[in-house]
Amino acid sequence: MYGKKKAIENILILSLDLTCLIIALGIGFGVRYGMLFGIYEAWDRQWVLGLFLGVYVALTILLDPYHHFFRRGPWEEMKQVLKSVTLLYLVVLACLYLSHQSGELSRLVSVYFLAANFMLTYAGRLAFKLFMLKKYRHSRYSSRLLLVTGMVDAEKAITNILRYNEWFRQLIGVVLIDDPGLDFVAGIPVVADRNTFLDYTAHHGVDEVFITGNMLSDFPTLTHWISELGQMGILVNINISAFDIAYTGKKTLGRVGKYAVVAFARNIFSMRQIVMKRTLDILGSLIGMFILGLSTLIVGPLIKADSPGPIFFKQTRVGRNGREFTFYKFRSMYIDAEQRKHELELAGCNEVDGPMFKMENDPRVTRMGKFLRRTSIDELPQFWNVLKGDMSLVGTRPPTVDEFKQYEAKHRCRLSMTPGLTGLWQVSGRSDIKDFDEVVQLDMEYIDNWSIWKDIQILLMTIGVVIKGTGSR
Repeated sequence: MYGKKKAIENILILSLDLTCLIIALGIGFGVRYGMLFGIYEAWDRQWVLGLFLGVYVALTILLDPYHHFFRRGPWEEMKQVLKSVTLLYLVVLACLYLSHQSGELSRLVSVYFLAANFMLTYAGRLAFKLFMLKKYRHSRYSSRLLLVTGMVDAEKAITNILRYNEWFRQLIGVVLIDDPGLDFVAGIPVVADRNTFLDYTAHHGVDEVFITGNMLSDFPTLTHWISELGQMGILVNINISAFDIAYTGKKTLGRVGKYAVVAFARNIFSMRQIVMKRTLDILGSLIGMFILGLSTLIVGPLIKADSPGPIFFKQTRVGRNGREFTFYKFRSMYIDAEQRKHELELAGCNEVDGPMFKMENDPRVTRMGKFLRRTSIDELPQFWNVLKGDMSLVGTRPPTVDEFKQYEAKHRCRLSMTPGLTGLWQVSGRSDIKDFDEVVQLDMEYIDNWSIWKDIQILLMTIGVVIKGTGSR
């Protein structure tokens, strides 16, 4: 039921936004040229309208700007509308520029459109919220909810329900199964107790019931109530007690075979978020593969001339959740580097505290390799790993098999996401970081707070780090 209501909510808001967009673009052309969506005659620029609509729908699908829509206050909504309107315009402008059509949208039309779209969309959303929460929620069409719980859990449950500000559901009363003799709890009337609950439900306008708290442990009574309420045609919602387990990560409902389960993880990503990240990876890696091809023509002969051995270095690395894959780089070390690594470790040359090997002025690095590392050109072949899906543009750096074998349980969490060509710890000091636990901490900060905007921000920061050459070895 919730999924259907949420889908309806998104469709209604999208329809409202598209209506405001059409009106705003009409205002922009109308004020500038005195005609509707045209420069020389009415509607001769209707393809621009189609572009705006298509881009807005695509951005809505990718970015989910309607998440917690009814929980946002006026100020938060203003910031969200401003961000949406600005991003829409910038993406459309980029499309027009790439197609050599930027002259089709004059600066005055843009100014009028941006102002009108912001004001119309913001006012429209506020009016829509006001109508849905003040009118629809109290109309005959909304779902009238009855809360069944004990006194200990009542106030918390009521607060959580009201905080979500659902437009399609109205909390009409609470049933206290332990009957403390109260008339109200957190402003909600107490309408029945354990003995009068079913009778009240049968004779009052109740659409659905939510049962939570210690009542869940009384399985025989709970089974009886579900049966009786089902015969009345009333929807019964049972709180899954596993959700009450204290846990700092994310929780969500799922299914394993025929079993309904509660899934726990540090972060849980939606299919839309997964598709967005993979799309960014594919687009970025295609550009990277082009740069790699050009670089190989220049760098390849220089690597061969500097020291004997292949142009590319490949090694088995450990990826997401322990999956092994072949990792590629331009060779920046002598061919016996792996054998000499063990000697350096025994000599205490590792400058990182933990299962990661880093060494300044590493004697295994060739003269050409020092240049490749300083400019980060040696990392370019990893775009092939990104294109194949072994790696992502942004993530945690993949360890070697030997390093992975030394991991403690607290370290393994950094492999819960696909490893990346760059990451938060690289742009926060990269190889200047000496403590592996600090690396893990930065990696977990990235995983716990991941968003597509975070990836884009890290990619831009990486470009700056590469240009400056800070932290590279």
